[in-house]
Amino acid sequence: MLLHYVKADPSGNITLFVLENVPDADKAKVNAALLNLDKTAEQVGCYSQKGNDVYVAMMGGEFCGNASRSAAAYALQQSGKDNGTFTVHCSGCDEPLPAKISKVSDTVFNASINLSLPLSVTAETITCNGETHEITHVVLPGIDHYIFLTDSLDELDQKAWWKALQAHVREGKEPEAYGLIFYEAKSGRMVPAVFVTATGTLYWENSCGSGSAALAAALGIKNGKSFKTTLHEPGGPIDIMADVTGGKLQSIAIGGPVTLYPSCATDF
Repeated sequence: MLLHYVKADPSGNITLFVLENVPDADKAKVNAALLNLDKTAEQVGCYSQKGNDVYVAMMGGEFCGNASRSAAAYALQQSGKDNGTFTVHCSGCDEPLPAKISKVSDTVFNASINLSLPLSVTAETITCNGETHEITHVVLPGIDHYIFLTDSLDELDQKAWWKALQAHVREGKEPEAYGLIFYEAKSGRMVPAVFVTATGTLYWENSCGSGSAALAAALGIKNGKSFKTTLHEPGGPIDIMADVTGGKLQSIAIGGPVTLYPSCATDF
C-alpha cells in the first residue's frame, strides 16, 4: 500500500496528513509506522477535501484543533490563493468549524479557527504526591482536558501529575482522548500532555490546539469577561480568544502560524 502524506507544523505540534483513505482496521498500524518514520511527529490523520469543506480523520478518532487549522492551511496552499475561509470537519466533533487562513509565504500560513463550545466546565479535585488540588475539567467534543493553574510551573512534578490524573480519569470511563494542561498566568506559559485511548499514545506535546481552546474557555468563564492573549507553549505561540457576553461564554478560537512541508510517499 503506497501512501502519500504531508507534514504540518502548527507551533511545534507536528502533524502528518495521509492523503489517501486508510481503512479503520489499518489505522493503528499506519499511525505507529508513520510516527516511527518521522520522530518529530506527534499525531497522524487522514486529509480530504470537497470544495471549501475540509475533512480530517485522526487515527485515534479524536478531535484536534491544531490538525484542523493545519488542514485548512494546506487547503489554502493547494488553492494557490493568498487568503481563504474553509469549513473543517474533524473526527470527534460533529460541528463544522470555520477557519480563516492567510498566506505569509509559500510554506507558512496564519491559521485561525473557531472551535465548538465546551459541553461542560466543572471543578474537580485531584490528589498528587499526597496533596489535594483543584483542577478544571473541560469537556470538548472528542476530547477532555484537565487544567491546573499554577504559580510555579517549573516546580511541578509533571510525571507524578500525569499518573495522578490517569488514575483519576480511570475511576470512570476513559474518554476517546484526554489531556493535562498546566498554565502559569504570570508568564503565559502552557505545557500540554495528551493521551489517545484508541492508540494508547501519550505525548507531552509541543503545543495543543484543543488544550489551548479549553484553557480559553476556562479562563473566560473564571474571569467572566472576554479576552485575547498569546500562550507560550514549548513549540511556539498559540493565540487564544474567548468571547463572554452577559457572563456567558459565546465563542472560543485559536490561531497562529502553520508551516507546511512537501508531500512524501511511503510503502506499507
